[in-house]
Amino acid sequence: METAKKYNLYYERTQKTELRKRETASYIGGGLGNSLLSGLINVYLMIYATDVFGVSALAVGSIFFIAKIVDAISDPIAGIIVDRTRTPYGKFRPYLIVSSIAWVLLTILLFNGPDLSDSGKFIYLLSIYILWGLAFTFFDVPYWSFSTVMTQDESKRTRLVSIARVSTLVGLILLMLAGGPIVAYIDSINPGKGYSNLAIFASVLALIFMLIMAFVCKERVKSSGEVVSLKKTLSYLKMNRPLQLTLLTAFLGLSMPISQSLSVYFAVNNLGSISYMALLNIPALGIIPLIPMIVPALTKRFEKKYIFLVCSIAHAVTLFILYVIGYDIQPLVFIINGITLLFALINSTIVALLITDAIDYGEWKTGNRFEAISFAVQSFTSKCQGAIAGLLVGLILTYIGYEAASQSQGTGTIDGIFLGFTLIPAIISIIAAIPIQFIKFSGKVREDALEEIKQRRSKLDS
Repeated sequence: METAKKYNLYYERTQKTELRKRETASYIGGGLGNSLLSGLINVYLMIYATDVFGVSALAVGSIFFIAKIVDAISDPIAGIIVDRTRTPYGKFRPYLIVSSIAWVLLTILLFNGPDLSDSGKFIYLLSIYILWGLAFTFFDVPYWSFSTVMTQDESKRTRLVSIARVSTLVGLILLMLAGGPIVAYIDSINPGKGYSNLAIFASVLALIFMLIMAFVCKERVKSSGEVVSLKKTLSYLKMNRPLQLTLLTAFLGLSMPISQSLSVYFAVNNLGSISYMALLNIPALGIIPLIPMIVPALTKRFEKKYIFLVCSIAHAVTLFILYVIGYDIQPLVFIINGITLLFALINSTIVALLITDAIDYGEWKTGNRFEAISFAVQSFTSKCQGAIAGLLVGLILTYIGYEAASQSQGTGTIDGIFLGFTLIPAIISIIAAIPIQFIKFSGKVREDALEEIKQRRSKLDS
């Protein structure tokens, strides 16, 4: 009873203030920290494991698959736990603080594996990666759920989510720009320690950003005092068609994780050095600041599902063009890669906005907000996608004859890396755009629903 009273008092205090600039900046910083840690894994863990730690590509792909599937199962459970949480500090803050610390420590352990037998290395990498995924879940689910409760103003929320989505890619781009040269420099001084030191530096920086976000940002949209039952939660997932279609599109969006995983192999083997990771991603520096302006402008004029479709087609076309012209003219490769990133960034933001729309749809239909479980099942979907992508990359590398720790690869292997970096993601990009075209919660239907929700909230507050 005392906890419930303090929970209500917390929202009484926060609802007296508007969303502040320092909160927006802190939330963006939290997304940056998030992307630094997840980017380390998505871009560098596989090549660290194969070329430094000494695990075969197929074994690493299998580790990714097993760990992601196990981890994915935890997401809905985490969402249910978080949605049922009521503390004097809100729903999400305690999870953000504890999980960020655990997440950082486990990231450092992943890139600092001990000298073990082949089976020992497999078990070590698998067990730490599973724990890493659990820590990630209990940060990522509350983090994205937080964006839905910081303000009730839809335009501010759209801008917040747009900027946050960009910030989660800023960390990734920074890792791609600076990571390669840092690894190369450290390896020249202390061979084999480049990835380990990069992980330590990026992890400490990420922790600072994430803790600032956890302590500065405030929740203003209060969930009902009622702790929603498991039955109602499952019923919500079953009836929420917009959420289901958005998640299916997110799951099919394998093009980005496949390209990310293969980009470092492409830089090392096709372009000639890991240092080319920086040049490969320099165009992104000019593109990223445009996303918070482009996405809100587009969503004001066009339906989100149509924006996604057009960007998916454009993404596929640019990748196909890159495959046709090859990579001999390197500046052109860098420019085209930047263009593909633009379309991928827009679509990533659109998916996040469609999830928030689905949360509104659920509130319209049920009277309850299910922020955490909605983002938890998105995280579940993302991890299942990551499991498939990791396994596919491992299979691709094995099929094309990639030899771990080899100084040079055969012509067929190099050609296979390029095909996996371009043509395969292009085909997948088109397929991913199909499901969300069937979403009907848009246009006037959505506008009327939001007005009805607003009126309900006003009655509850009065």
